[in-house]
Amino acid sequence: MALCVWPPSARCDPAERTVWRTLTHVQHAVGASHYAWDGDSLCFSNGQRSLRFFQGRRRLAVDGTTVWLNAQPAGSVPGGDWRLAAVDLDLLQLAVLTVTDDEPKRLHVLIDPGHGGEDDGAASRDPALKEKTLTLCLAKEIARRLEKAGMRVDLTRTQDTLLSLDERVRLARKKKADLFLCIHANHAENAEATGTETYVLPASGYPGTADGSRARGWQIGNRNDYHNTLLGFSIHSKLVAQTNTVDRGLKRQSFFVLRETSCPAVLLEFGFLSNRDETLKMLTPAWQKQCADAVTEGVVVYAKRVAALDRAVAEKRARDAEANERWSLHLAALQTAPRTSSTNPPPLLPAVATALTYAASSPASVLHGTNAAPVELNSLIDFYATGTVE
Repeated sequence: MALCVWPPSARCDPAERTVWRTLTHVQHAVGASHYAWDGDSLCFSNGQRSLRFFQGRRRLAVDGTTVWLNAQPAGSVPGGDWRLAAVDLDLLQLAVLTVTDDEPKRLHVLIDPGHGGEDDGAASRDPALKEKTLTLCLAKEIARRLEKAGMRVDLTRTQDTLLSLDERVRLARKKKADLFLCIHANHAENAEATGTETYVLPASGYPGTADGSRARGWQIGNRNDYHNTLLGFSIHSKLVAQTNTVDRGLKRQSFFVLRETSCPAVLLEFGFLSNRDETLKMLTPAWQKQCADAVTEGVVVYAKRVAALDRAVAEKRARDAEANERWSLHLAALQTAPRTSSTNPPPLLPAVATALTYAASSPASVLHGTNAAPVELNSLIDFYATGTVE
């Protein structure tokens, strides 16, 4: 049995047990007075921000920057049943569309240059360049600029040494880092492949962006889903804008350092060592400084907005907890109330009872939520928000 919510406007995919938000719901959440459909994409704009969803794809453009969704939107605009996964709308609302800036927090940033020692990573033959060398150069350049911006900075390695993935994430916990930036360079069989991509952890129960990725259950990194998204979008949007590179998007993948790191974390792929022209560009000090500036600006944007995000997430959790308590009391009262043939349950009771029964009997891995382990009942409460179920 799939978890569904009444009324039918909040639809559910039995295959993935995804809760959906309708086109009207998304339009209202974005604050757009109208939408535009051109036969291939659906665009919402509120005069300040624009969101363009592409039919049949997980791709979204936010103010022109590519973001890959956890789930492909379902239905179609012409069919009148287009809908967006609730988890994606939540992340967009709280972590991407926020415009509240405070004084930047002084954060402790741990930078992780990928590979090292016996692990060369990817490599280019002409010109000769190893990924482990490039990542260390970039990490040091980023560290210098972040320190000038007022951040406290550490590196997982400062020399050509090998660290296991577990050692890298343990360093983040040991040093009590606020942010974890993993630095990499890309490689592909297609020598023409080019561009920059940024990775964050998928939401619990959803597959990564790469074809064939499997969906995982709740991971440690999912506690930071909102903050991961804010950090990833803040950095990626600056990188693609300032370096004039091909925008491969803010993507999602369950890399070890993303799913096991307890603080907000991103993995940055700066370019393709399999592309000779891009490799030559990556070797130049000017390009490395440009990238370091962009990453620093992205971190500063995050530092300005994280306090507002903290407040928004806390308020959401409080609303969820209140609604959870309300429904628990309501359900308890129904169970103890006298059962007579004249008793008429509230119109929406069957859907709520079905959802709660399903939640109580189903494995935690199928319950999707962000910033909270799905084993908690309150991960369902977003589905019963005011205006959806009363």
